[in-house]
Amino acid sequence: MKTFSMTIALWLMTLKHYKMINSKHFKNALGIKPIKLLIITLAISILPALSLAQDDKTPVLEAYFSALIVNDMDVSLAWYTDVIGLEILNTQESPDAGFKQANLKLGNILIELIELDKAQAVEDAIPNYTSKTRIEGFFKIGFSMNNFDAWIKHLKLKKVAFHGTVVTNKTSGKRMVIVKDPDGNRIQFFEK
Repeated sequence: MKTFSMTIALWLMTLKHYKMINSKHFKNALGIKPIKLLIITLAISILPALSLAQDDKTPVLEAYFSALIVNDMDVSLAWYTDVIGLEILNTQESPDAGFKQANLKLGNILIELIELDKAQAVEDAIPNYTSKTRIEGFFKIGFSMNNFDAWIKHLKLKKVAFHGTVVTNKTSGKRMVIVKDPDGNRIQFFEK
């Protein structure tokens, strides 16, 4: 900011000299006519602003956790620990407040499960709901894995509900599949 202010001051002084002295005959100590000095000064004042704009990048984020409202905490805890392999970090319950909560972890993946007494299933909350109805907001959660075939075998052994079949992404050549948890939330698995 200091450099920019000083540049503006130089520019104003140059402009003042330009008006006071005939530009055809006046040259400053550098031998530059005032109009050229004015252009150079303006260019110098703009360059720092341009470099600041280029340095203004969005900071890097890392995924931290996801939270899901579930219908039955016991059923969901069993599914996420048995099928996905998450471990339970902690649980809490408040019957007076009408909620149960559990935090689960696998590596850097954190998932919070929440059961609320007053939560409603989408089918009950939306009149004329069909399987094609889409709600704005989060749509699915995704995981990537090295051994895709072993995961497909594991999911089938656990009798997980598949939403469609395994498909191959035409761009990456990698396979993916979507399954549903006990509440119908979509979980997508991606081949690394």
